This record gives sequence, C-alpha cells and structure tokens, in this order.
Amino acid sequence: MNPSHVLIFVEGDTDEVFFKALIDYYTSASSGKLLPYDVCNLKGVTRYSSKLLAKLKNEYLPTALNDGYKIKTVCCSYDTDVFEVKQPQIVKWNDICKSVKRLGIDDFICIGVKSSIEDWILDDLQGICSFLRLKQVPSSLKGMNGYQRMLDLYKRARRTYKKGYETNELIKALDMSAIRNKRKDVLAPLEEALGIVML
Repeated sequence: MNPSHVLIFVEGDTDEVFFKALIDYYTSASSGKLLPYDVCNLKGVTRYSSKLLAKLKNEYLPTALNDGYKIKTVCCSYDTDVFEVKQPQIVKWNDICKSVKRLGIDDFICIGVKSSIEDWILDDLQGICSFLRLKQVPSSLKGMNGYQRMLDLYKRARRTYKKGYETNELIKALDMSAIRNKRKDVLAPLEEALGIVML
C-alpha cells in the first residue's frame, strides 16, 4: 500500500504562514505521527476554479506517481468573507469536489476561515499584545472585520500591520492551542485527515 499524502491548498500568503505554523503545532502536540503533507498557496481565491485542478494533474499527481505515494486528501482553506457578502458563487465547491474525486483522490474537504485569517489570529489577542509589547489587552477594537481590527491593534503599538509573509514573526509568537481550541469544529476534518491525535 502506497503511503498516503495530504494536500492543503490555501488562498494567500498570510494563510500559508498561518497553516504552516498550525501544522508545526500539531506535529508537537499530536501523540500520533502526522501523515506527510504539502501546503500549496494558490495566491487568490478565484484560483481554486482556475488553477487547482491543473496543479493536481500537472504537478502533484505525477510527482506522487514517480515517488510511489498516493494523494489521499485534498483540503481547501478559504476566507469566508468574500462568499458572505460579495459573490457566493465565486467558487463552485461541489464541482471542484467532483473533479478532484474523478482524479482518484478519496477525500475532499473545505476549511472555511471565518471571516478571514486575521479573525483567527485575533483569537489569541493576549499573544498579539505581548508580541506588540502593549501593556494592556484592549476590551474592544475598531473595525468591521478582522483585518481592520488588526490595523487598529497595531496602530495602538505605533506599528503598521502588513498581510503576507511579513506576519511570520507575529504568527510564530501566537499560542496555537488557544486558536485551535476556538476553531476545533472547523479544523476537525483536517485533523482527521492528517491523523492527529490530541492528548
């Protein structure tokens, strides 16, 4: 039996940094060994429609065949904000699921990051405030969404929040267990796919 492999697709740079840090946390916290995985950044939510299947067919499946392993699960993470307000049909997940399964991949799962990755990062407000060296944890933040609230928090520390790979140091400073505990219902399918056993 070929070893199984999990592919985790993310929509942007901040999500890539976050999910890699989350999986590092799982590696240290899980009593079971994680299945091998790859994190692939599609650089935009619309690319789930235009790029995902091409990447699977031309890149990941041929590599799996050459190296003697099977891609068992494809997981797609996406920020839900664009689906909530702007274009609910921007990506047709059911069609993508059918196409992925036609390629011989057993499982297709979606992780909806509500409403954006900044909302998840803000689950560890204490950790962000420590990172920013803010003496007090604010009781409320200004902004309609996680991104705006993050801008407000950084402004209080006289700093500028920048999305993308520049979040690396911040995300390293977060308590991933606190975030995971708040989001474990959404993360459960990914944890199951990776074979994570939390003590």
